Amino acid sequence: MDNYYGRLSVTKQQYKELVHQSKDLLERQLMALRDSFSCDACEGALLKTLDEAIQAQHSGCGYTQWQKEALRVLETDLGAEILQRLQQISAYRDQFACHLCGACCRLASQDADYATLRQRAEAGDDFARQFTSVFLPYASREAARQKAPDLVAAVLAETVEEPEGAERVFFYHCPYVGEDHRCTVYGTEKRPGICQSYPETPLVFIQSQCAWQPWKQETHPQTLMAHALLHVSEQLRQRLQLALAAD
Repeated sequence: MDNYYGRLSVTKQQYKELVHQSKDLLERQLMALRDSFSCDACEGALLKTLDEAIQAQHSGCGYTQWQKEALRVLETDLGAEILQRLQQISAYRDQFACHLCGACCRLASQDADYATLRQRAEAGDDFARQFTSVFLPYASREAARQKAPDLVAAVLAETVEEPEGAERVFFYHCPYVGEDHRCTVYGTEKRPGICQSYPETPLVFIQSQCAWQPWKQETHPQTLMAHALLHVSEQLRQRLQLALAAD
């Protein structure tokens, strides 16, 4: 998910900042939760950070119940809250409708060339697998410009400056879009989930005239925050599981 949700330079910076905020928020919440538990053997330990608190547990430690409760909060309470946020964003999406311009099919951009995306797909990256199952690379950036000059310019305007002779953005197209801008594999197994859910992947570039642009503009910050919370909570969940398994 990180590669996908952090493609543009501005979004990358926003996402990094929100990850830091989410980490601070969740760690403070879990440390506050820890105050509801106690362990005679650990009372004298100076545990300033959540990481120290997680690693401090010993066999028979009274804080084991805190670990279990913290894990429940992350998996159940926080998980349900994030899911509700994303469902609300998705429901709001239904107030908009695609006007079939075909731009998202004729020009898609990524932070990696086709060979790299294929490697990611083979390594288990589900987005890369779906993307390369339909999208093909333009022969060159110039070829992409000839097809959609305004879109290429708009994407590059949101991208960090590229070193001379190097490209940080690569352009792709879908061979299944028809002359009427409609998908010729709509409703078949060839159409991947990333197309079916579009634009519920709202952190990618969406052109200003796209019917989904107003929805993206409104929901972009909330969606970024939701995914930042998911990212941090998954890391914390794994650490707690390891600590409980070692007890």
